[in-house]
Amino acid sequence: MLDEDLRHRARRLMAGDFRTGDLDRLFLGQRDRAWGRAAFREIGDFVAHRDTREKGLVTQAGKDVFTSVDVWSLKMRGLEPSWIDIARAAEANLRLASDEQTRSGCGCQRGVAKKRMRSALEKIDRQETPTGPEIKALDYLGNRFIWKPAFTSGQLFGEFKEVLIRNNIVSKTDIATLNEAEVFVTLYALSVMHGSTIMLNETNKARLYAGFANRDRFLEIKVEILFSELSKPLMAPICLFLTGLGPDGHCDPSLGTSADTVLFNSWDFPIDIDRDNRLCQIH
Repeated sequence: MLDEDLRHRARRLMAGDFRTGDLDRLFLGQRDRAWGRAAFREIGDFVAHRDTREKGLVTQAGKDVFTSVDVWSLKMRGLEPSWIDIARAAEANLRLASDEQTRSGCGCQRGVAKKRMRSALEKIDRQETPTGPEIKALDYLGNRFIWKPAFTSGQLFGEFKEVLIRNNIVSKTDIATLNEAEVFVTLYALSVMHGSTIMLNETNKARLYAGFANRDRFLEIKVEILFSELSKPLMAPICLFLTGLGPDGHCDPSLGTSADTVLFNSWDFPIDIDRDNRLCQIH
């Protein structure tokens, strides 16, 4: 019965009858059988629990980015990083860095970089001198800010199709038609994550918000990271979900301006998808 309901909603989606309620059911009804597709599961979890997220792709990436920028910015905030700080930044950056960044910065593959970085920290703790390669790995991973989104709209939609096929909700012959729904699924994901909160550590929370405040004006979800040690708070808005869509044609024109001078081209009000399949403010 459940799968027949989902098939009906998928057929409606492929017919161009785009309804957020149908995507709610498609993500919720398959989040526990997502075949290891983490981005699909993440949106299903956001649909189920939009308040404070403590785990998942976006939360883990948010925690790692928070750790990376926290340690990297300590000196500009008048604080001195400890070896414990450097160690936690190195672990976070190891997860954030791409294979290419790791090879370029550490001079070796990810697995080797991990061993060298941890060996350096162990030797420092024993008051021994790390080798040159170990110092290089620790210096790169523990002494910089590295960022990447938790996932992209392309990854999400690719997994969306895979999950529907694997669960026999659509067939492989439906894919060309289903591809027409990619923009709608992307806008839906933005609307679902916007306004939620994630835990950055045991005490710090951060808000997620949608907008296009980046050089390419791509629609995205950012996390609002704030440090308050200085007389003027230091804010680090970091992208955690990146799309390839711009606001033109995909947003109501009223979303092209923002009343918030700090978060320009970002939105501090609830959003939805209107009848023209554009993001809009909820009134």
